[in-house]
Amino acid sequence: MRKNLFVLMALLVTAALVMSACAPKPTPAPTQAPTKAPTEPPTKAPTEPPVPAGPPDLTGETITIYHFGDLSGPYASITAPLIHGAEDAVKAVNEAGGIYGATLEIKFADDAGSIDEAVAAYDRFTGENPNALVMITYGSGEAEALAQRFAEDKIVNITAGLSAQAFYGAGSGYTFGLGPIYPDQLAMTMKFLSENWATYKPASAGDEIKLAYLSWPTAFGQGGLTAESRAYLADLGIEIVAEETYDVSPTADTTTAILNAQNAGANVIWTNTLAFGPAALINGLNSLGLRDQFLVAGDNWTMDLATYAFLADPAYGVGLVAPFPYLWWTDADNAGVQYAQGLFDANARPSSEHNVGYLLLVAGVDMVVKSITRAIDTVGYENLTGEAVHNALVEMSPFDALDGVLKADFSGGSRSPHMSQIRMIQGGPDKFIVIQDWIDTPDLRPAE
Repeated sequence: MRKNLFVLMALLVTAALVMSACAPKPTPAPTQAPTKAPTEPPTKAPTEPPVPAGPPDLTGETITIYHFGDLSGPYASITAPLIHGAEDAVKAVNEAGGIYGATLEIKFADDAGSIDEAVAAYDRFTGENPNALVMITYGSGEAEALAQRFAEDKIVNITAGLSAQAFYGAGSGYTFGLGPIYPDQLAMTMKFLSENWATYKPASAGDEIKLAYLSWPTAFGQGGLTAESRAYLADLGIEIVAEETYDVSPTADTTTAILNAQNAGANVIWTNTLAFGPAALINGLNSLGLRDQFLVAGDNWTMDLATYAFLADPAYGVGLVAPFPYLWWTDADNAGVQYAQGLFDANARPSSEHNVGYLLLVAGVDMVVKSITRAIDTVGYENLTGEAVHNALVEMSPFDALDGVLKADFSGGSRSPHMSQIRMIQGGPDKFIVIQDWIDTPDLRPAE
């Protein structure tokens, strides 16, 4: 019996093993392939102007600026100090290492006061250098005639010709000034006089300002009168009672212009001239015995040592009023004035050139160097263009040229400074006394 039981158990185990072996194998769980993230097409970063990694070494390179003006015509004696100020300033820049080691070169052309010659000089310079960066001009006529060309060719023009038309006329945009435009200067001065008439009016004058505009028949001479300045004066209640011209000559006869102003009842004379221009007028007033009947005012260039060279008597200059958009040589505590005086002395310039032209062009070259340096820092030397210099002048505004000798702000579409003092001659040469400290000028840009 027990034997049969063992046999039966053995058979059951064997059957179980057979059934297990014959059973279907378990199906493994399906393996899911890893999901690959969708591939986006690569996005190309927007192209930006190349930014230099640091100050470059431009040793062996040359950066040229160009200037042209009258060195043999009617303005020769006036232009010479401007030219020498620019040349001495460039020399000093190179002695100090240039611009990142690059030599700054300055090339001049004498246009003899001729617009045609100025255009010819421009064509010659641009023919020599298709990538000209900066040109300096000295007269309103040249600045007006070439304003569109400067913009088309994207060449910055730094100019002492403070013409509203040159800066803001149709097609302009690359002409920048070394002072406020003449309409702003006229408006600023007349506003000051209207607010302080009781202090400065001639003894015989009434309570209202009657203005006579006596000036040269040139773009510069007529530069103060525009639709905007006429409207501004009218709003001030100032009537222009006479408009007269006289010759661009040291020996000009101003008698007719003066007598016409007197007959019209004028008590203020404005002249948009310089050097022998205001001198001829003031000499004429004194010769006629009429000096005390008028307050004489003029553009910024009238108040200068160059005027004294043509006055019959230095005392005749006393009482002249003018906007003064820069410092003067007597502001000797200013570092920029000290620097300019050092250049003047080192180059043994004659005392006759110790005037506003020399000082202002040292400041002008400082402006040029600052803007070129910023342009190089922004786009790199290999991409340096007049457009980059233009953009630098705008981007670095407001700024002080030559440690505050000139205050410039070319932001907001402005291409002329809008800050100035007003000064009066209250003594001999150099006694240019501040009667109104730095303030904003009216903004009489012409309507577009």
